[in-house]
Amino acid sequence: MNLSTQELASKIFGYGARFFFAATLVLIPLRWRLDLWLRPYFPLYADYTDFLLFPSDIALVFTVVLWLCSLMVSPRRLTAGNWLMGISLTGLTVSGWVSVLGSVDSFLSIYHAIRFVCLFLFYLYVVNEVQSPFWVIVPVALQIIIQGIVAAGQSLAQSSLGLQWLGEHLLDPAQSGVSIVPVGGMRFLRAYGLSDHPNILGGCLAFGLVLLLAAVLHGKNRQPLPASVGFLFVFPALVMTFSRSAWVGLMAGTIFMVGCEALARRWDSLKRTAMLGAASLLVVLPFLIQNFGAVQSRVNSGRIAQDDQMKERAFLIGAGNTVFVEHSVIGIGLGVSPLALKNRFEYFPLDYQPPHYALLTAAMETGVIGGMFYFLLLLTPLAMFALNWRRLIHQPVLVGTLSLLIALTVVGLFDYYTWFYAPGRLWQWLAWGLFSAAWKAA
Repeated sequence: MNLSTQELASKIFGYGARFFFAATLVLIPLRWRLDLWLRPYFPLYADYTDFLLFPSDIALVFTVVLWLCSLMVSPRRLTAGNWLMGISLTGLTVSGWVSVLGSVDSFLSIYHAIRFVCLFLFYLYVVNEVQSPFWVIVPVALQIIIQGIVAAGQSLAQSSLGLQWLGEHLLDPAQSGVSIVPVGGMRFLRAYGLSDHPNILGGCLAFGLVLLLAAVLHGKNRQPLPASVGFLFVFPALVMTFSRSAWVGLMAGTIFMVGCEALARRWDSLKRTAMLGAASLLVVLPFLIQNFGAVQSRVNSGRIAQDDQMKERAFLIGAGNTVFVEHSVIGIGLGVSPLALKNRFEYFPLDYQPPHYALLTAAMETGVIGGMFYFLLLLTPLAMFALNWRRLIHQPVLVGTLSLLIALTVVGLFDYYTWFYAPGRLWQWLAWGLFSAAWKAA
């Protein structure tokens, strides 16, 4: 193969990988799946134990394979980005494989460990190949706009929209098992979009809105205008999910980003933020007024810590701590926390599910070493920024990616899908890759 042919083949593979990378981001929340192996364990939720292949998985595999083909045709030096994050992510991946040795379901843990290898390669692709923030922002904007349209339709119709061929749940607020907000004896449907749960949809929308806000603040020329329009279009859908963790995650990412703008004295950006905030309130105000009872019920008038869902989360965290202490060396096995809880607790007043705290779930499944690596991945970006904040507040890409990581970390304090579910994992590994690449370029 002569040089020109090598270059052409490398470019073809590279463009293909870039296309499927964008497709991966667009498809992240999509619930539609192929059932590779149905493995029912009553009374566990089937998705906890079945082997599934999502559209985002297929796009991810194509991304990685085409990228590796490009590297084989035209070898070049790779980097793992920030060395501490690279080591921590490698350690987390290895810990996932080690956990197979003590797993209560070794086949399921191997399935998840293979996923972790794919995610590690995805991280390397992001660090080495993503050359512009808009390689990410454009497909993410498309993702949340599509999901936002479906979510708004579901909320307004208070039912599903007949999109089951795309994986949409059959949604009837009168049926048990459907996520609702109780309002005066009635059941108000939370928006699912095409995702598996309103919390997952809310997280995807919140993470996407953080990136759009970064484009509003730091975009060049006319870029802030379409980013603002996209933000205003999607923001009501986030409210319609009634996902408190997503709301708080977006708030945390926004406060950090705006705080950096204030410290850097970029007053024009702060003015744009204020205008966008006011416009967002105006856009969502009709929904808030019309459904004030549902919103008030969800916010719970300052008594959130006393509501049933928070009590359930506290119980799950207590049960998870018990299992972690008993299996702290190498963990109970990657991806098997619901089954481990079922085996450990004969009487369980809730549905068997991972603790709603991503760090604890990670430590349960991969042991104290895996939990340490996961904790380092959460802490390292914040620590590095804190040590160099005077310089780094002037690096808009790094500030935007760290804002995304903050939003993900905050959501992980209240839910487990950033560790356990395919959509949350893709967002988490993407954010780690983006931050590591931004740090390398800073």
